Amino acid sequence: MIRAFSLLLVLGFYAAIPAIAEQERDQAELEEKLQELESEINKFKEMLDKTRGEKSSLESNLEYNEKNINDLLKKIQNIESDLTEGEDRIGRLLDEERELRLAKSEQQQYIADQIRAAYKIGDQAYLKVLLNQEDPNQISRMLTYYDYFNRARAEQIQAYNQTIEQLQSVTKLIDSENQILANNGLKLQLERSELMLVQATKRKVLVALNKEISATGMEIEKLVADRLQLEQLIQRIQAGISNLPTPADVVPFESLKGQLLLPVAGQISHRYGTRRNAGKLRWSGLLINAAEGEPVYAVHYGRVVFSDWLRGFGLLMIINHGEGYMSLYGHNQVLYRETGDWVTAGDTIAAVGDSGGQNKPGLYFEIRAAGKTADPQLWCLARSKHAA
Repeated sequence: MIRAFSLLLVLGFYAAIPAIAEQERDQAELEEKLQELESEINKFKEMLDKTRGEKSSLESNLEYNEKNINDLLKKIQNIESDLTEGEDRIGRLLDEERELRLAKSEQQQYIADQIRAAYKIGDQAYLKVLLNQEDPNQISRMLTYYDYFNRARAEQIQAYNQTIEQLQSVTKLIDSENQILANNGLKLQLERSELMLVQATKRKVLVALNKEISATGMEIEKLVADRLQLEQLIQRIQAGISNLPTPADVVPFESLKGQLLLPVAGQISHRYGTRRNAGKLRWSGLLINAAEGEPVYAVHYGRVVFSDWLRGFGLLMIINHGEGYMSLYGHNQVLYRETGDWVTAGDTIAAVGDSGGQNKPGLYFEIRAAGKTADPQLWCLARSKHAA
């Protein structure tokens, strides 16, 4: 019976090997397709840089500075996280140090009590006490007592020495952690100083860029060109993700229409389909006013297929939700996810900003179905301020 069961286990194991190998092949093919998609997008961006004559040096400077701000903010957040963790470690070490000092004090008192007890017994001394006993049983009890007494004292002294060693080790660790904390504090100051310089530079570039656009009267033409570039990018992404599988156990995006949450809490300043400026252009998504740095959440499970800077939209993230559905998040200050990353509903994917030439912070949000824009308010409910 046992041999038959073992044989079944072995056969089951070998039967599972092809399935595991197939999963590994599928994953490798998926990663290869994502790399091809990223390569194609990079080629598209390079082509835009070479062919669009309207891209001025000011726009290039804006892109450079906003990407730099993105990187600096992520560095600052990492350092702040390290500082918090360091402070927590020091707190735990200080607690341990206090416990060790208390244990040391108690052990000192215990050893002192033992020494006093030994002194009271001991000038009669060990041999004299034994020789004064006439009862063999009493002699045996006295020998055992002295043996226990000496052993307990030796163990107590050994424990005391170990406590002193642990205390010295913890004290060194505290000194080391404090030094790391001081170094991280200095790094944080330097990164924040650099961030302030880059942000000041960005503001100057933005003022100059707006003057240039206003002076040439090219505002509407620029909006049209920016929208065209986004449409071209979407087309390339669609072609690249057409064969990307979606996990079977995920709730389909389409089934959640009207139940999703908007990616950020805030007031909607521009709604889908409303007229944009004086021209015939209309808004293809929502512009949601929100404070700079507010977290931006993914509206549904999916895979990031674009995470980069795009003219007119700044730091932009696009998530593929499968079955032809995508969501777009523009004008971010920081992008926390990269192309290829999986996200789920409620994950923090970015922080609200004013990248891409905006005068105040806010999030631009689009939903796409089969490449076409859809009204996000038909899909999403308002998000409460502190919802996650």
